[in-house]
Amino acid sequence: MDEPAPSLRARPGWVAKLARAVDLLCFVMLIATMATVIYGFSIRALWADGYYVAVALALLGSFVMLIGIAQQAIAARDAATWRDMAEWQIRAAEARLAATPVAPGEEQLDRDSPVYYEMLIGTLVDHASRESTTLAQGRPHGH
Repeated sequence: MDEPAPSLRARPGWVAKLARAVDLLCFVMLIATMATVIYGFSIRALWADGYYVAVALALLGSFVMLIGIAQQAIAARDAATWRDMAEWQIRAAEARLAATPVAPGEEQLDRDSPVYYEMLIGTLVDHASRESTTLAQGRPHGH
């Protein structure tokens, strides 16, 4: 099967590095803000001999925020992976559809035609069912 084409969302190297630097700077600033709040609550707790619950809640909130950020990063990466996979499958189905021989007297399907997309979906479904049957029978993938 064909290799996936490079993503259209790919960014030039300097843009990707800049985006990474901005992400890192924002993360560092978030950590600094959380540390400042926790430090402030800790100083207040020691000075007033109270507020220990506020320190505990600040610590718990910090951990919850960091876990949430990690989950969002994982979800964004998964969404990009699924999107790339779907684009690759559609390109492969279009290639199979284009390779389908045209009967004499018929014309090649137009990409603007609803029939084209019905055929494209049919090709995707047919290929998926053939692969699931192949996998169920224990044959190697893609053969």
